[in-house]
Amino acid sequence: MLKYNYHTHTKRCGHASGEDEEYVLRAIDDGYKVLGFSDHVMLPGMTQKGIRGDYSELEGYLASIRSLQEKYKDQITIHCGLECEYFEEFASFYKELLATKKVDYLILGQHFYFTENGEFASCTWYAEDVIKSETKYIELLIKGMASGIFKYVAHPDVYCLLEDHWTPEFESMAHQICKAAIQYDIPLEINLCQTRSGDVTRWRYPNEEFWKIASTYGVRVVIGADAHKPEMLDTVCFERAFELIERYNLKYEEKVDI
Repeated sequence: MLKYNYHTHTKRCGHASGEDEEYVLRAIDDGYKVLGFSDHVMLPGMTQKGIRGDYSELEGYLASIRSLQEKYKDQITIHCGLECEYFEEFASFYKELLATKKVDYLILGQHFYFTENGEFASCTWYAEDVIKSETKYIELLIKGMASGIFKYVAHPDVYCLLEDHWTPEFESMAHQICKAAIQYDIPLEINLCQTRSGDVTRWRYPNEEFWKIASTYGVRVVIGADAHKPEMLDTVCFERAFELIERYNLKYEEKVDI
């Protein structure tokens, strides 16, 4: 059974539900030892409604998680983090969050890039320019890995949302990501957000072809619920991750050092 989850969202992002404390209580009921909150990073001066909370919500988020950390310290270890895209414009902001200990950790989840006009563009779903999205995804993901800012890479195979089938471009991307993971010694996450759909034909990730390639590199692997509501912490869904780990003899990390 999974003992930890470091990938937990809150309703502040605009596409999750449930109160912060509900996630904690569900994790305790399900036998977790560690629960890490990592809502989508709130960025100063940027608004992206329905994707991430406004920057004005950051302090409230931090205060809430720290309060729960203290309240339940005898029952579960709680960590306060954020899921971030690598944006060079915000690298110093991320480093400051860590240096001032406002957060315990950051994870790298590359969903967007900035256009020449400074607007958000999708690296994955709803991408208007698939070729550019593929290029920017790889470029920014590898820069993020090289930065040393992040504890692990969330859903490295999320780019599989760009097409409904495995492509030669996808295979090349998988090799580039895994080579970088080894070079920068950073774990990759088997992400289970999509497995709650109940329809395996809709699961673009975790993508078996990606993890088959990852196994040949010996990358370190963690598991993430990517919980957007408390019931998504249900440990039954983690069977899919452990099946992949066993099938391809992946190097599973039983904890993340925070």
